[in-house]
Amino acid sequence: MYDFAILNGTIADPKTQQLAVGNLGIKDGVIRTITREKISADEVIDATDKIVSPGFVDIHSHVNFPLEPAWMSVRQGITTALSGNCGLNVETPIKDYLDKLEKQGYPLNFATLIGHSWRLRELVGLTDPYDTADAAQVAKMVVLAEEGLEQGAFGVSLGLEYSPGANEAEYLPLVQAAANYGKLVPIHIRTDALDFAIGLNEAITMMKKTGARVHISHLAYQFGVHPEVTEMAMIMVRNTIAQGWPLLCDSGVYEAFATYIQSAVFDEGWNTRYGVKLSDLMISSGKYTGQRATPEIYEYVRTQEEATVGTAFVGVWPDLVRAIKEPFTMISTDAGLVDAPGEGHPQDSGTYPKVFEKLVREQGALTILEAVTKSTYMPAKQMGIADTKGFIGLGADADIVVFDPQTIKSNSDYVGIGRPDAPPTGIDYVIVNGVTVVRESKSVPDQLPGKIMRQANKPWTL
Repeated sequence: MYDFAILNGTIADPKTQQLAVGNLGIKDGVIRTITREKISADEVIDATDKIVSPGFVDIHSHVNFPLEPAWMSVRQGITTALSGNCGLNVETPIKDYLDKLEKQGYPLNFATLIGHSWRLRELVGLTDPYDTADAAQVAKMVVLAEEGLEQGAFGVSLGLEYSPGANEAEYLPLVQAAANYGKLVPIHIRTDALDFAIGLNEAITMMKKTGARVHISHLAYQFGVHPEVTEMAMIMVRNTIAQGWPLLCDSGVYEAFATYIQSAVFDEGWNTRYGVKLSDLMISSGKYTGQRATPEIYEYVRTQEEATVGTAFVGVWPDLVRAIKEPFTMISTDAGLVDAPGEGHPQDSGTYPKVFEKLVREQGALTILEAVTKSTYMPAKQMGIADTKGFIGLGADADIVVFDPQTIKSNSDYVGIGRPDAPPTGIDYVIVNGVTVVRESKSVPDQLPGKIMRQANKPWTL
């Protein structure tokens, strides 16, 4: 007798790269059998004509304490999220942060990075993003980063566009600290649009100097409307990989990105750099939610508000698809920046459903198995958790999504157009560590089975 039986589903296993029809038996949070024989369980799910996938692993997230953004992630099939990206952390020390999350309870598995470009800089007294750390501040940041890694952080993240004053002398010792343990270094690169190659080359140089597992964050969000930038980026990444360097990337699936309007990303002239108008910035939180930026609104939000999220319509769909189809790109959301109903970005609720709706079913740009791989096993391997997560196999954690490939659909949309927090259609069940958190497309809010994950420091070896 199993806790769960998922019967007659089309099992998509990215580890073996196979689709197969069969039954899963789950006991004590682990997949115990994969068979075509009849099995009994306390709860039985009929998955006929449905895809049985590993839970989606969101390698670029900003979820933290508030539960509603986490539930938006869960409802779209995410069972594991890596937060602390773009150099941003909510709290440190990492141990206290993770302990508080554990005490609170969480609906999905949670891991974090230690962030340089916001958190570590703040901790050493750097409040102006254009300031450069002195030697004493760098030394203190290294100590804090080492402490964070020792306390379970999965790596060090950089958000260099958010801290223009940070130079190589400041960030390279932090990258080296992560490299010494083989931990991840996700980077929101320094420059975008027509200057994209400068920032990408800077990130690649870090990898070559330290050996760090550099990972390019939200790759396609930084291209702009210039197809030549997309092609340049693809060539640079391909060439780096061909040389033997383990460079990988993640990307969202929207033509617009979201971040804080008060940040350096939206400094005067940002729209000229991208080749768009100021009105291509949608205010996505705060007083002017749902309105397009005018010179007056832009000035008010930049000077009178704090942490206002803006959505910049700077991309084109064909370039997104080109980037996502590449074998070095996995799917991510960049979600979790806001916690207010009706605010934020549709990626918060609709990223993975949109992958299977648009890229798989409607356009055929990806196969089911390719999309599952980019959403599960590939990010799990990059995080170093693919021994138990990101695949369907005996002994794997029972983090599972059951969805209908014919009806899965994102219902979220941009503020001013629709609701960014609208739940998707077609995701029938989401199971985290053997506990159902979405049943018949509805969340089960009294269940908080997520594990707060801590990655041990192990000296790097080849």
